[in-house]
Amino acid sequence: MKPVVRIKFLAGMLAVVLVCAGLFMYLNYSMSKVDSIDARLQSDNYTVGVDYSGIIEKQFVDEGAYIKTKDPLFALRSPTLSDAIRNNDVAKSSLLYSLTNDGLVTISAAAPGQVQSIGYRRGAFVPANSQIATINIENKLYVEATYKLSSPDYSRLNTNSKLTIVFPDDKQVEGSVYDFKLSTVDKEVLTTVRARFNQDAINKTAFSVGTPLTTTLHLDSDTWYSAVKNKVQSLLRPTSGQ
Repeated sequence: MKPVVRIKFLAGMLAVVLVCAGLFMYLNYSMSKVDSIDARLQSDNYTVGVDYSGIIEKQFVDEGAYIKTKDPLFALRSPTLSDAIRNNDVAKSSLLYSLTNDGLVTISAAAPGQVQSIGYRRGAFVPANSQIATINIENKLYVEATYKLSSPDYSRLNTNSKLTIVFPDDKQVEGSVYDFKLSTVDKEVLTTVRARFNQDAINKTAFSVGTPLTTTLHLDSDTWYSAVKNKVQSLLRPTSGQ
């Protein structure tokens, strides 16, 4: 075989190998990304209420209101609580809310946040141990997204996985998975993940709990060829001068 022909043959083989390797890496990269079938903005929250029944006489906040710690939320008159204190069944000092001598309970915010929902409004009778309102805690937003994953995907899903989150204004941020769970719907297994993100990067006034989002889950692609690719990229990356 002539040298020129041999060089052409080897160059052709090398080109085929490079093309196949590139396609293989592209296929792996494509398979490592999964788009959500549903994703929404959620928040850690807490509920407010009292252990005794009563009637709400004052309502200081409404849904959507932003509150600070110890801001008054509701004033509720509870004859049953007054009777319990009068009969020494309950010590007034043990209560987690303020109480006047005539039985008026003032429920205050335990932490700053936003009022998500109100179950009982002014004039309503509140049964004992009922949840009067739900408060979303400030700076505790997270993304809850649902995906359809194949069996091999679960070996590549962990709490180090990343999410690409796209908000309605096309703002794109990165999220970090901190929890995931499985559920069965119509004999189909769905995976729901929760991810935190940098909340300073979004408009928290415009986007509240329940806002629909578009997300992409990035499965673990830490393989031997990705390690080689990262090594090559690090060698080719320009370094700053000393």
